[in-house]
Amino acid sequence: MTKGRLIYLITAYYLVFLLSILFVFGHTPTNDTEGYVELAELCIEQGQPYPCLANINNDSFIWNIGSVNLIILSLLLFKSIMPLLVLMCLMKAGIALLTVKIAQTLFDDKVALIALLIFVLYPNNWGESTTLMSEIPTLFLALLSIYLVLQKKKLYIYVIAGALLCLSNWFRSLAPIFIVSILAYFILFRRKIILRRLVPYFFGYFLLMIIIGTESYIRTDHFIYKGDTMWFTMCDDAYDGAQIAPHWNEEQFIEGRPRYIENMEELNCFERRDIWKDRCMAWIMDHKVEYLMKTPWKIYYMYFNDLDFMPFMLKDKSDAANNYVTIPYRSLKEEFPNLSFIQYVALASTLFYYIILLLFVAGTFRLACQREWKRLALPLMIVAIGTIAITLVIHGETRFKVPFMPFIIMIGASLFISSQKEVLHSSQ
Repeated sequence: MTKGRLIYLITAYYLVFLLSILFVFGHTPTNDTEGYVELAELCIEQGQPYPCLANINNDSFIWNIGSVNLIILSLLLFKSIMPLLVLMCLMKAGIALLTVKIAQTLFDDKVALIALLIFVLYPNNWGESTTLMSEIPTLFLALLSIYLVLQKKKLYIYVIAGALLCLSNWFRSLAPIFIVSILAYFILFRRKIILRRLVPYFFGYFLLMIIIGTESYIRTDHFIYKGDTMWFTMCDDAYDGAQIAPHWNEEQFIEGRPRYIENMEELNCFERRDIWKDRCMAWIMDHKVEYLMKTPWKIYYMYFNDLDFMPFMLKDKSDAANNYVTIPYRSLKEEFPNLSFIQYVALASTLFYYIILLLFVAGTFRLACQREWKRLALPLMIVAIGTIAITLVIHGETRFKVPFMPFIIMIGASLFISSQKEVLHSSQ
């Protein structure tokens, strides 16, 4: 059996496995997805897609638009979110396959196959598709966009690829990270074809942005094409005495902190955003060094562990606030015999995760020593630029690195590269 056929066969088995996980363990609610469902139900009552005027006038921010609208569509067509969860399984398997296809393009078939095996065997990748989180559609569309722009295709394919990245941004606002990385990669290594590839690519991106924003403007008098949560979130870090760790289960509107606005109910989400922006920027400008010094710690919190999707095995998932798994790291030696089954699986997943990180560091070091910059640049820039960008503007939740894990995995898999020679596909 050829490596190509084996890759598709493993991906198909992975899809069946994800569907089995879904039908055995069911939906895993989270705080975010419960919020998405509430917004979807309100918009259905209003007879409009998200965001509707009620959201703009009453909510604190515009959340992940694509995720809410997918739920609206599923509820309208099927009166259920189950078909949407099946779609999540399909897209998660698609993410695995696209990780492979990009690895084939940048490295070779052997690296791609190893990257796929790492991806599908990693336990934290088993439960994400039982949730309605925004990361799956965001990453699937972004990876498809990146894969297409790296291939030798007709011009209209690059227009579609750009539109896919804009659609990815509609689900979660990460497109600037990919845009900067792709642009830098083409400037450094693909200058001869940069105009042919990236002009139609960005045309497709901005064309869909205009279509989405215009539709919103016609309905709401506001040009909205993506979520807008940054300044609301930044308020967690832009004041004296703010803790660096993620602010879980903390009161959101505490008097004396930048997010508190006395007459907030009289303001729409954009007016609130502008106040938060002014307050945060004023504090940051007066505390530049203090704010920047938080970034390494936020990176630590972001990469410390990777257990966000392990709760899929919990027996009782009725309360989203309780759907998390912890490991007693500090007393693990004493507590190890008393761990629950899910904690043992989570511990195994954590060890697997640390191996992935070690492979990533070793793979980066090896490729750099071999001056394989053309192979290393794009995935490494996405990881580095994305990590720094996210931790500069918001706190470092472990879930925020999910869009970078395929690139971390493929760099780690490059340790097993078949040849020292450049074997990039002629399709580039």
